[in-house]
Amino acid sequence: MDKRGFTTESGGRQNGFAIEPEIKFVSQGESKKSNIVFIILLLIFFGSLIYFFKFY
Repeated sequence: MDKRGFTTESGGRQNGFAIEPEIKFVSQGESKKSNIVFIILLLIFFGSLIYFFKFY
């Protein structure tokens, strides 16, 4: 296989190596915030389902 660097539309390789995204770690604070937002959205979703089926 040809080892020259190239990039395909689907990601492919560059300079013979696979292109991998930079790993960014999520801090504890960001994790807690995202969990709280997720739980709030989940409660709103279930609340709206209960409301819908109760008054349908």
